[in-house]
Amino acid sequence: MLSPGELDQLMAAAPSPEHRALWAVMRFTGSRATETLRLHWGAIHNDRIVFAAATTKTKRTREPLVAPRLREELEQFRIHWQRRHQRDAKNGSLLFISPGSESQPITRQAADKALRRALQTLGPGFPSGVSLHSFRRSLATTMAQRGASLRTVQRFTGHASLGQLQTYIDVAEADEAAALELLD
Repeated sequence: MLSPGELDQLMAAAPSPEHRALWAVMRFTGSRATETLRLHWGAIHNDRIVFAAATTKTKRTREPLVAPRLREELEQFRIHWQRRHQRDAKNGSLLFISPGSESQPITRQAADKALRRALQTLGPGFPSGVSLHSFRRSLATTMAQRGASLRTVQRFTGHASLGQLQTYIDVAEADEAAALELLD
């Protein structure tokens, strides 16, 4: 689990605009890397991102709201994408195109390698154990710690059950101490 400040540091260390945009989508929607890598521009709407059932682990379409910061990231990325690919970002075009292919997304392994590079840049003082899944866990934990209902968090992450979702949410020591105070 990374704090919002740590996530900001990680985003700033992204080795490319593609990876920054990828991480932003995962950070603000709680999406899995594989479903995010398969996004097309047609799935990006002003107020929601549509993760099609065919791309999700649960085989259910999920449409989380787009946070203002994510909207800004995607607007900047669209400009970069259009310059890089010298064409408009049309509905069927992948957001995260693998180098050398117009029809295949960046691989999960390549995305993980980019994350490792960013973590090396941040150095040993940055939390250990970070993975592509950390964006998802961080969203779930932060939302829950800040008072969002588990059902609301579940709408973002798409977990099939609240029991599965609860395994994602870390409990901070301060929360444990506050719970103990309830006993006095």
